[in-house]
Amino acid sequence: MITIAPDQLAAPLRRPWKNGIAVGRAYDLTRSDLLEHLSWLQREIGFRSCRFHALFHDDMAVVRRRPDGSLLYQWHHVDKVFDALLRLGLRPFVELNPMPATLASGSQTMFHYAMNITPPSEWQEWHDLVRAFTAHCIERYGLAEVRQWHFEVWNEPNLSAFWSGTKEDYFQLYAHAARAVKSVDKALRIGGPASSKAHWLTDLIGYCHANNVPLDFISTHLYPQDEFVEFPDRAASPHAPGMFFQDTVRAAQRTIVSSPMPHLPIHWTEWNTQLATSAADVTWNENRHVDNLHGASFVVRQMVELDDAAETFTFWVASDIFEESPIPNAPFSHTYGLLTIHGIPKATANAFRFLEEMRGPRISLLPDRDFPPFFGGLATRKGDAIQVLLWNDLPPEVRSKNTWQDVLRLPLPSGLAQDETWLATTSHLRAGAGSAFETWEAMGLPLNLSAAQLNLLRHAAEPAMKCEVLMADGSPLAIPFTLAPNEVLHVEIRPRGAVAPPKSVSLEAETAAQLERQLGEKSRA
Repeated sequence: MITIAPDQLAAPLRRPWKNGIAVGRAYDLTRSDLLEHLSWLQREIGFRSCRFHALFHDDMAVVRRRPDGSLLYQWHHVDKVFDALLRLGLRPFVELNPMPATLASGSQTMFHYAMNITPPSEWQEWHDLVRAFTAHCIERYGLAEVRQWHFEVWNEPNLSAFWSGTKEDYFQLYAHAARAVKSVDKALRIGGPASSKAHWLTDLIGYCHANNVPLDFISTHLYPQDEFVEFPDRAASPHAPGMFFQDTVRAAQRTIVSSPMPHLPIHWTEWNTQLATSAADVTWNENRHVDNLHGASFVVRQMVELDDAAETFTFWVASDIFEESPIPNAPFSHTYGLLTIHGIPKATANAFRFLEEMRGPRISLLPDRDFPPFFGGLATRKGDAIQVLLWNDLPPEVRSKNTWQDVLRLPLPSGLAQDETWLATTSHLRAGAGSAFETWEAMGLPLNLSAAQLNLLRHAAEPAMKCEVLMADGSPLAIPFTLAPNEVLHVEIRPRGAVAPPKSVSLEAETAAQLERQLGEKSRA
């Protein structure tokens, strides 16, 4: 039995996950289908900023060299991208990269779209590009607006795949960019190192502190399967099953607090649900846990339990319209998006939809015994409405099949009529109901969908819902539930309120009777 205590109010959730969503690269934001997917996410969930790679890629055409050797800057594609985001209510979380070929010291690239990862041939030219870009943003969008953005230097420079230079080269890249941004306006926010697995945090803080280089925030990235990158042998990992992600986030918090710059906010500007069971199971391109039901419980559990741990958690990414490899054609392709190429919401998207409902002060959930490992719950109250979120987040390396069966019990909130009729609306996220991937698998993985098949997957992408009428007779309301591994349940409980009257209630009785006679007359000859 789990008792909801509606009068035991606590502070609302901070919801740092709302502060960021990502797309793959800047040029993709000129595509109408990707913008449609972002528009759906904004209607259903509502994120606040958007991060992406490759703002300075050659397909964005931001800089070229004149015959005399001087640089010419052009912002047409940048403006289209930023205009589109701002129309959707998304502020840019500006990732300053890659190196335009005009400025680059080498030709090494990353990804299908060939993002240059080399240092500049002339550091001053990198400084001048960043300064010109920043000044243009303020000219076009206004200082008050741009002061609310974040400027982040590069992406994962601690991995050779993304940065061909050394750590010291990155510090120089960072310092030139930071000083360029601050030369335009000292109140603009600049940070880094945008590293993989929370590395280089103390290194960058120490460098900036020692050299008087501006640093307004720390950014870094984490994926749950990174555990088996760091610790290939499960036995060598110091983390309990299912705890690597949380432990690493909390450790980064402590690292910053104990640093020479202890008040820096931390932004996790990439994370998602790529899970693994061993080092042999780690895959960045074929990880089914970005598509399947596991992703839902992971999102819900982590974003609730890490609510106080960061300024931002930016999910990587919004849509499978994503081009690190060629954009996929399959309905599901183990690509990172919350939405498929057809705009079908995955289990992860539905998890964020549930989280969005959890508004208002938190209230207590009082189980009659401790929740088992990986099970959890949250409740909030806004006015007379109670929202409850329950999850069974069983990690894939745990080979059990634990199912959670219990009853939610709600004593009526104080101050409400004891004879009120209540409605309990439940949304159950499970395979085939809120997670369409398993339905597609059962269909035999068809590549080219008919209209009927696409409609079936859209239907399977919606959680199973039902509404129960609960008559309060002075005793607590009771809602039994069952959650199999990785399932998530959202319950809304609220008074029914006024009953819809017949239309005629708004008419005088005589007028209503006359109208009925007139409408029912036989035709005149």
